[in-house]
Amino acid sequence: MGNEPNTAPQPWETSRYPRLVLNLGRALLQVGSPAHRMETAMQIMADRLHLQAEFFCTPTALFVTLSDGDRQQTYLARVEPGATDLCRLSDLSDVMENLASGALDPNEADRQVRAIMARPPAYGKLVTVLAYVMISAGACGLIGGGLRESALAAVLGGITGLSVTLLWQASEFSRLLNPLSATLVTFFGTLWCGFDAHTALTPAVIAGMIALIPGMNLTASARELATGHQVSGAARLATTLIVFALLTVGLALGGWLAQMITGPLDARAVSELPLWAIPAGLVASTFGFVILFQARWRDWGWIGLACILAWSCSRLAGATGSPLLGAFAGALIVGLSGNLFARWTGRPGSILHLPALILLVPGSIGMKSLSALLGQDVVAGVEGAFLAGTVAVALATGLILASALVPPRTSL
Repeated sequence: MGNEPNTAPQPWETSRYPRLVLNLGRALLQVGSPAHRMETAMQIMADRLHLQAEFFCTPTALFVTLSDGDRQQTYLARVEPGATDLCRLSDLSDVMENLASGALDPNEADRQVRAIMARPPAYGKLVTVLAYVMISAGACGLIGGGLRESALAAVLGGITGLSVTLLWQASEFSRLLNPLSATLVTFFGTLWCGFDAHTALTPAVIAGMIALIPGMNLTASARELATGHQVSGAARLATTLIVFALLTVGLALGGWLAQMITGPLDARAVSELPLWAIPAGLVASTFGFVILFQARWRDWGWIGLACILAWSCSRLAGATGSPLLGAFAGALIVGLSGNLFARWTGRPGSILHLPALILLVPGSIGMKSLSALLGQDVVAGVEGAFLAGTVAVALATGLILASALVPPRTSL
């Protein structure tokens, strides 16, 4: 008996942590946490739990290595990218904090993580469609549209919201969501303008699909690349470019189909925009994104304040004639306010970061660039693409500086 080999399982095999770590990491990726935040947050939690762990993630996968000092085991969690959900992100952050402080044992923490991810969204489909309407109507004035264009954008935003809610559940069509939605928006927008000679098409169509434009992903990829997460940043950048291209294909197809009915559209001047429409559009688009990002009611005031500060600072800095300075200043204010919020409340700074940043991201610039290239205006298209890229870098720089000046208490 004394010569039998020792078959006792190693500590990393009997640990209760691997399943919890994988489920928690998978959940964080599904609610929209980027690599630079996720890896840092997971590492902090592992250190507090006295785990020897290393993490590496991409937008669709998480690799975790756990070690007992002598041996190590690597795990892989495959993830389907999900939509940003600030309510779930906040609850997952609470689980991590309670686990690290000892208030939760690993089994209970794992049960709570699975329960958080299994519950239905905070807002139903009808409210979500209304959010798309608010975003499109509000954003149209912010990107240069007038009152007529804003009215059309509201209708097109509703079409976008309906197409998203209907196609997202159909697995065979979900991967065609972007081009199909862009086709529908452009088709009905072109029909509208074909019978209304006083409405400009371009700002209304871009605002109508603005919730689909991956400007936030472009900014996130720039930040990931700047912070040393090259694989995740490059993958996110490639995905962003493909989404831009798919939206452009839908834009071209929808316009071509509609103009078979209306005939070619002439260039039209944008209608007038009353002074009250700018603040009204800012409020509407802000709270539209709050609903779309599934934020809690108690956070609406904080998010609204952060959005107003970001927009105001961006406009003041942009008055110098440099959109890069405006983007940098707006991102710096967003980063500082979110990090201070995280320090004071112990909740994720992303609750303020994401809705406020969405008003500053260069998605509409990138969409105009691709539209210009599609119209064979190469110079304007290249200039727009370069501006979109540099604005994304300026936003990432502002966020990085904010984290250096006021490090957040939590990394989510």
